[in-house]
Amino acid sequence: MNNLRFDQPVTILVGLGFPCRMKTVNAALTFLRDRAVCEHDEAWEAAMSVCRDAVEGKADAAEAQNVFAAYARRRNILVEEPLQNFNEAATERAEILK
Repeated sequence: MNNLRFDQPVTILVGLGFPCRMKTVNAALTFLRDRAVCEHDEAWEAAMSVCRDAVEGKADAAEAQNVFAAYARRRNILVEEPLQNFNEAATERAEILK
């Protein structure tokens, strides 16, 4: 099993909203395998399929990255803004709430 790297990490929110960077196809595949069965929808199926295909050499890491990011976007766990701005954005939001 090779460790296909994404061009750019896909940052998702896990657990109680902590950012986690997915840097490889294998990391994304592990994340997807750990999802509860009730979360298995067509987006999950597509992401699993393309990640498996990438590991088997039938797809490339860029395709797996795009489909995994689409899955994360659909589940509302994708961090769209760059991670270095994540803390700044959180601080700004906190200031607004004061």
